[in-house]
Amino acid sequence: MKNIFPVAIILLFIFSCSKEEKNFVTIAGKIENANADSVYVVSENLRKAIALHEGEFADTLKISTAGYFEFYAGRERTGIFLNPGDSLFVSTDMEEFDEKLKYGGTSANENNYLAQKYLKEESFSPDPAAFFSLPENEYKEKVSELKVEIESILTQSDVKKDFEIIEEKNIKYGYYLQLLQYPSAHQYFTQNEVELSKEIENELSKINLENEDDFTNIPNYQQFVFSKIAQKMGMTEKPDDIMKVISEIKSPKIKDAVMKEFLMYSIESGSPDAERYNDFIQKNAEDNKLKKESAEAFAKVQKLLPGQPSPKFSYPDINGNTVSLDDLKGNLVYIDVWATWCGPCIREIPALKQLESDYQGKNIRIVSMSIDPKEDFDKWQKMVKEKDLKGIQIFADNAWKSDFVQEYGIKGIPRFILVDQNGNILNVDAPRPSDPQIRTLLDKHL
Repeated sequence: MKNIFPVAIILLFIFSCSKEEKNFVTIAGKIENANADSVYVVSENLRKAIALHEGEFADTLKISTAGYFEFYAGRERTGIFLNPGDSLFVSTDMEEFDEKLKYGGTSANENNYLAQKYLKEESFSPDPAAFFSLPENEYKEKVSELKVEIESILTQSDVKKDFEIIEEKNIKYGYYLQLLQYPSAHQYFTQNEVELSKEIENELSKINLENEDDFTNIPNYQQFVFSKIAQKMGMTEKPDDIMKVISEIKSPKIKDAVMKEFLMYSIESGSPDAERYNDFIQKNAEDNKLKKESAEAFAKVQKLLPGQPSPKFSYPDINGNTVSLDDLKGNLVYIDVWATWCGPCIREIPALKQLESDYQGKNIRIVSMSIDPKEDFDKWQKMVKEKDLKGIQIFADNAWKSDFVQEYGIKGIPRFILVDQNGNILNVDAPRPSDPQIRTLLDKHL
């Protein structure tokens, strides 16, 4: 049988594991057809870039406790489990990333199980629209079936007992999370509003949302808590009500995490409520690191408040002509920051085209700024032409690291920005084209 791990990496592993250190994990591997210069291991408190050399990588990571991490290679990602003192070998092919994913090392069994689990989840609902369009009883039957099949895979895997206990909980909360998300997903795909049955509501209401241990160790429990709190916040857009929801959380650890998850975006994006949310974090957070991050973010975005001069751009359009923000003065400028790989961005295209048509002839310029990587320039050109995209189509010079993106603190797309006729900021996080509020906003400032 062909050895999937290069000799140099195996020697590094043997050398690294001979150390007495127990707060480190060795990770190494070989990726065929690699199209990136680094791989990344990411968790809430870690973001480690590991250089790829001819598809090979190796490094040691300092971690204090066992847990789930994200592993990124180019646009591919998967979940892995790392335990202090262990080793992990990763082998795959970028052209069939999930299908050829194999692990070796002392934590191989746990991660090979995870690879099987993710393949099962992916194969279970190949058509999300059809899956989430099912009636509730059929949907629940399907997710229950998936839960049983994943539990069977876990039982048949020779994993460590500690991991098995954690993963059993992760599977259980994953099932609850799928039930919780059914109404919003069903409405998205069918345009029909539904509510969970009382039976499911009662089942979900019994889950304690203040379990700090599970919040720390079980990813699906954490997502379940975030989703429940997001539902409460979704009932209101008033900052006072949002802060009241957070104030009712008893666990300091969970409260801090919720503030970081839901308030930091508003602060970092320069929301009109950024100052209030920063003050709230300063008064209520126990985590000094969170307080510092919030204060620094607010200091940075004060220059993005309404009325401040907008950061500039000067990028080539679809015809190769340079377009700058200064060129558009005298018009309202509605900027759509997007990419060809972004599903939510593409779903806004019909509404964006309609907006462009409805406001044609008025002093509004709609600019679609692609932040695709440079190697996808041809893909961008092709999509613009095939979808007959309107407005001003420009291509940023350095993807996420482009000056305009960095100065606006953009960390997620699609992102829409509205600039007034003098080049000053009106709204750093404007409504999407599909949101009727955008027309109210445009009409107000015309």
